[in-house]
Amino acid sequence: MVSEDNLDSKVISDFGDEWAKYGYESNASSSELTLQFQKYSELVNFSEFDPKHSNAADFGAGTGRWTQFILENFAQTYLVEPSDGAFQVLKNKFTNNKKVILEHTTISNSEIRYASLDFAMSLGVLHHISDTAQAFKDINMKLKNGGLFLGYLYYKVENKPFLYRSVFSVANFFRKWISIMPFFLKKKVCSVIALFVYLPLAKTVKFLNSINLNTSNIPLHQYADLNFYMMKNDALDRFGTKLEKRYNKQEISKLLLESGFDPTSVNFSESEPFWTFTARKLTT
Repeated sequence: MVSEDNLDSKVISDFGDEWAKYGYESNASSSELTLQFQKYSELVNFSEFDPKHSNAADFGAGTGRWTQFILENFAQTYLVEPSDGAFQVLKNKFTNNKKVILEHTTISNSEIRYASLDFAMSLGVLHHISDTAQAFKDINMKLKNGGLFLGYLYYKVENKPFLYRSVFSVANFFRKWISIMPFFLKKKVCSVIALFVYLPLAKTVKFLNSINLNTSNIPLHQYADLNFYMMKNDALDRFGTKLEKRYNKQEISKLLLESGFDPTSVNFSESEPFWTFTARKLTT
């Protein structure tokens, strides 16, 4: 049996390879990324932060594709990323930005001072590590009292109809086989999936949207307005990882409560991506 540490190391390595391939270093996807981040951050009022004094962190920053949208709101932003491939992209993008502090490490080993952050975010990361609960606690300790956490974990599609959930189960079956392939091979397989599954469904949904039909229960409908580069990246992200956990609202709320967040402050987005959430560190 593979140990949690070895599994986490392999997952980090795989994501490093992925982000080295999909670095978002051109502006070709800028409008689509902006649209996606607006959906992720709809629960956050960034005007509450002081751009001259507030501090933030992006845990599992990847290539910084989401970090770029928050930099203007903070005096300093920490980018914490353990994988070699993604960290090299971060260095290329942000080394000369004096508002950015790069940390090539895991969340648990971050040197960010306790109780120093006004805002922390981790989008699409913590479901890919063995000890998600500990990561929540580590992030909580870095936040000031009342500091805000924006997070996104894969959800259990529990609010979708039976057919949608059945398609998801089939996709998950293939993920378990694809994810153990060598990177060069699974990259090719996932590109094929993007071409013959993601793209046709996205184009179909885009047409159905244009005639005002409800497409919310069609798999991959969220890609209707995204480009093919992002589809290839997300197909690799979805099918290429060996470790993927999913949560419902109640399980996310429990993680937050047990990590020291104020249960009365927890908010969930009722629109996609489900269940993006915010919570504030409990004031002691």
